[in-house]
Amino acid sequence: MDKHFLVAALLFCLSCSSATPTTTQIQVEADVLQRNKNPSRDGLFVQANLTRASAAKLALEPNFAPTFNGDMWASPLFMQNGPGGKGAFFVVTTTNDVYAFDEVTGAMLWTHNVGTPAPLNGPTAPCGSIHPLGIIATPVIDPQSRTMFFSAAVGSATAIERQEVHALSVDDGTERAGWPVDVSAKFMFNPQSANPRGALSLVNGIIYVAYGGHVGDCGDYKGRVIAIDSQDPTNAAMFVTGGLGEAIWAPGGMPSDGNAVFAVTGNRHMESGPHQDSEQVTRVTGMAVVNRTADDTFYPANFQMMDEMDLDLGCNNAVLIDVPGATPSGLVVSLSKDGHFYLLDRAHLGGLAGQLVDFVVAAPAMSIRTAPTAYTTPTGVHVAFTVVGTSMGCPSGAGTSPMVLSVLVGPGAPATPTLTWCAPIAGNGAPMTTTTDGTNESIVWYTTGDTQATLTGVNGDTGQAVYTGTEPCGVVQKWTTPIAVGGRIIVGATGRLCAYSAP
Repeated sequence: MDKHFLVAALLFCLSCSSATPTTTQIQVEADVLQRNKNPSRDGLFVQANLTRASAAKLALEPNFAPTFNGDMWASPLFMQNGPGGKGAFFVVTTTNDVYAFDEVTGAMLWTHNVGTPAPLNGPTAPCGSIHPLGIIATPVIDPQSRTMFFSAAVGSATAIERQEVHALSVDDGTERAGWPVDVSAKFMFNPQSANPRGALSLVNGIIYVAYGGHVGDCGDYKGRVIAIDSQDPTNAAMFVTGGLGEAIWAPGGMPSDGNAVFAVTGNRHMESGPHQDSEQVTRVTGMAVVNRTADDTFYPANFQMMDEMDLDLGCNNAVLIDVPGATPSGLVVSLSKDGHFYLLDRAHLGGLAGQLVDFVVAAPAMSIRTAPTAYTTPTGVHVAFTVVGTSMGCPSGAGTSPMVLSVLVGPGAPATPTLTWCAPIAGNGAPMTTTTDGTNESIVWYTTGDTQATLTGVNGDTGQAVYTGTEPCGVVQKWTTPIAVGGRIIVGATGRLCAYSAP
């Protein structure tokens, strides 16, 4: 039995009580069933034995070397009770291959290919940077039905022909009855211009899949959230944005409060006129239901300028936090490409310019494109994220680009954000966090470097280096995050998984 599973059992009371749960409720079980671990998308992993002292001794495990076909743009997932009762890591790739690997040996447990990945999007969408597209969004796993759900672009040698949502058994990789769903045919949208980049969600038995467009903004794409009943895939519905473009594409996916998901849209494309759904945080409930009210949407006052200059709000996923002593305490954090850190009331998003706080943390225009992590330490609630550009106020003049920043969100009416530390990074990795018990010994982890990425860990309170790796894993794609399992840090790179652990 994995020692972490035993720790999880002993600490189970931390995540299960008679009180009403919050969105930042501590999850200490070993399973990693969705991007950034928790529904809030906070990227917080409780690892009882991973102290700062032990983390300093990490090394790349030489005998753990799972390899696979294709580029990995998703983050890996993990099930403690996987195929045959073994712990297993799950990987998806641009070649439309899905893999399960033994957590100890790295041996392949099964693999399944879901169709031809088109090397080109096609004549109606001749742009983009990911070829072939295949599977690029992080899946979500339902442990009750033991099913992995994911999106895939399937086609031919010349074009994407279908955008599909699949459901595979985690035990042997076989497709569940009634799946896949060809959502591009069901909802009659162009599969070539659609890009399923955002991580999937599973909320109250409903699978949520988000779509945007390709780099270059070609074709007739719109932002979409498709909801599919996980038990009855014939029951599906879609929210589609009102304007052309307005992509929902943040790789980190849509956070959930247990009832809704929060989708964030990007810029309107080549259109003018009154606001429709661009640069917007949108509450989506049930079968893709959206109410365009001040309670259920937010967009900045300068949305038109953001549209015109490609300053997406939607290039970063939102993250949900709870701040004791703040009024309101339940918050949505939304980051814009041009360096704004918005705090929103989760119960009342605010509509036009309805933010509680607009905290400018970076400049210039293309500063923040990432997936944030949120965590609590004895000093309070932090949100950490990567910045490419100039930080507005790094302590001690440590504002060298690119970097990881941490913003402490303190109590008040409204909450008060303060930039607390900055740490150097290279490349496009995104951070996640470990603590030993949900609060103490916090370490913010990320990869640095793209072609020969190494692992870095910094103190979550100060940004001081805890671990600076020298053993590279390989090519890590944009805005993917490591995961933590059983005291190990697992990194997904092109063609391989890497595990870092202490002796």
